[in-house]
Amino acid sequence: MMTMRIRFDKLISVFFAVLLPAVILTISACQPGGSGGSSKNTLFNLQEKSGDARLTVFVAVKDHEGPSLWMQINTLEVLADGKWYPLSLARQELMSREIRAGGQILLARGGLPAGSYQALRFSMEKAAIDRDGKQVFLALDNPVTTIPFPVDVTLARDDSPSLFLTWDTENSLDGTALLRPRMNVGLQRVPIVTDLAYVTCPDLDTVYIIRTDTNVVCGSIGISGNPGSIVANVAGNRLFVLAPQDSAVKVLELTSNREIDQIRLPFTIKPTFMTVHSDGKWAYLLDETGNNLLSLNLQSGMITAQVRLGARPKYMLYSEELNQIVVSSSYGQKVFFLDPITLTTIGTIDTGGSPEGLLVHGNNLYVAESSSNAVSVFELPGGRSTARLNVGSKPRRIMYNNNQIYVANFGAGSISILRPGQLSMSRDIRVGGSPFAMDAVRSRQWLYACDTTNGTVVVIDLSSNRVAKRIELGTVPDGLVVIN
Repeated sequence: MMTMRIRFDKLISVFFAVLLPAVILTISACQPGGSGGSSKNTLFNLQEKSGDARLTVFVAVKDHEGPSLWMQINTLEVLADGKWYPLSLARQELMSREIRAGGQILLARGGLPAGSYQALRFSMEKAAIDRDGKQVFLALDNPVTTIPFPVDVTLARDDSPSLFLTWDTENSLDGTALLRPRMNVGLQRVPIVTDLAYVTCPDLDTVYIIRTDTNVVCGSIGISGNPGSIVANVAGNRLFVLAPQDSAVKVLELTSNREIDQIRLPFTIKPTFMTVHSDGKWAYLLDETGNNLLSLNLQSGMITAQVRLGARPKYMLYSEELNQIVVSSSYGQKVFFLDPITLTTIGTIDTGGSPEGLLVHGNNLYVAESSSNAVSVFELPGGRSTARLNVGSKPRRIMYNNNQIYVANFGAGSISILRPGQLSMSRDIRVGGSPFAMDAVRSRQWLYACDTTNGTVVVIDLSSNRVAKRIELGTVPDGLVVIN
């Protein structure tokens, strides 16, 4: 009897240690979308700087209507001269219905050695189709799908382009039960100058380009040095990007999206923020830790003036109305007004806690006070305090568009709407995450906001004040500028 009991106990142990997990795994594997939707990696899994260059892959669906297909993919690789290099997946589940609804999704990204690449391939584990609300599994014609590039994609050091897969779901079904994925790959094509938004992503040394007529990513540019602040001068056909890690300002030509120059800064300066004069000839740089403000001649590349300013200068703007540089000092709880040529202080205003974002509109200065959860309003000239408006937690950026003022509440995951002249907030838009830099497309009534928590650009429809879309980047966006 004792022998039988020992054997039975061993059988029980084997069942719980080996067979039960296998049964559970089999059951879960039979459920498309069993993880609760798309299997996404964490944001930081896609912040790769490995290799000489980076490559990002996005997916769209060709047909506006068609079968609702689902695929689970395990790997995605690109081919260079006979060798396959893996990319990191942003998700393992592709659902055509989800892609159609959003217009585009982020699929993969990876660091790669410099070289010439000829094809892409992905491996599938299983697939299914939605028929009358029920998932029906499909047989796979081949678990590996290879897609040749129309031309070789050449990656140089610091390059960071994007590829775009288009899934033809209608022609991916062979009969009713067999899947042969039909996809083609497109190289990035960026429209010339207008209807574009540029987004800097410092953790990737990349600037992504978004089409503002369709709200999808259409390309990307590699910019080394942790690109942050970004300013466009359309009249001069220039895009200026601050690269703090390289101690440089990178200059791009807008019509070609190519880097044509870089202006090196003294290594003693640690720039944290940049703005540019409206004439495109002068840049102004903040060194927050050194409490410095510098003016840079963009034509000669020379530093023409430098002053120590307050404590922890966080943000600044050039006001064309005032013809002055306006700087917020976070620790000093002051706003400085300076001459744009000599950087001589013209005046100061005392503010509430941790001033950051600034806006000059009409005869008023609006200050986003991050630690006070408020926007203070000061009369110009003179600096008399006229109002203090409560907004969400940690307001950090503020902008004006079409007779409304928008405040990005970094801590509250919301954007507050103020109306000039009113003494209270008129509306609060819940966007989630941590909204930061903002800009607007005036002709289309879109507001764009960088969500630094979720690695997306949030698109808000200003006609309804609702979130219309979230553009996936899979990395922290920092600076944003729209070319109207």
